[in-house]
Amino acid sequence: MVACKSWDLPLDFAGRGCAIHSLEVQSRRVTDLWPILPRFLPLLDPDHFRDVEFYRGLEAIGFRQVLLGGTGSAHLRETVQAVRRETSLEVVLFPVGPDSVCEADLIVLPDIMNSTAHHARPFGPTAIMTAVAASEIGCRVLPVAHFIMGNSTARWYYDAQPITSPKVLAASCQYAQIVGYRHLALDYEDPETSFDPGLARVLKSKAPKCHLSVSNECSPHEAQQLVECGVDTVILPSDCLENTDDPLALAHAYYRRLLAVEPFRV
Repeated sequence: MVACKSWDLPLDFAGRGCAIHSLEVQSRRVTDLWPILPRFLPLLDPDHFRDVEFYRGLEAIGFRQVLLGGTGSAHLRETVQAVRRETSLEVVLFPVGPDSVCEADLIVLPDIMNSTAHHARPFGPTAIMTAVAASEIGCRVLPVAHFIMGNSTARWYYDAQPITSPKVLAASCQYAQIVGYRHLALDYEDPETSFDPGLARVLKSKAPKCHLSVSNECSPHEAQQLVECGVDTVILPSDCLENTDDPLALAHAYYRRLLAVEPFRV
């Protein structure tokens, strides 16, 4: 909500329309200033990546920002604090509920658009209490229209029904833009479900004002192809780094492909 000084508002009834218009203009300006995520972000499960030396390694590679959270949050708070204290990395927090909200540089507020669970859907109790918890901390927040598309733990947790029709998905993204979202996220954290790069162009045509993030288990080359097709941010699921012998080397390969020539954008 945009704060407005009482003395800025006209007192007569005829001027109230101008006041409302003024607030709408200010709201659009605030929306335009929402953070823009970089081309690539690793989503790191703090239950697996707790050692601050790993994050120092990411910093040495050149990363400026990491995404922490997901359904594993037992060690989330202590990991976020250690990363912010011991490195210069900015932490984007992806909480699954109010209990996993803690102080970070940016807190994502995912509205699970295709959830059928009363607690997880937009304006459901979890979404509301997570937003309230973030507001009480006073951190920057990023509202996201989030679609779970794969057969993942998140699908079970949020009781989400994947949208299989490209037309329905495009219409849903268009709706999200109309009602005010400026970030869309498609979650394909499932090795048997992949994102069709051609779909990016369709979604961007239907919601051109929205930043499109796609979470997908893909190689560095495939991630680059997604960006070339219109995806704004590729998010690498934590599993991909967990299941390799040298996660820093793999992270470096993505960095060279996607971030080495890109100025940091926040």
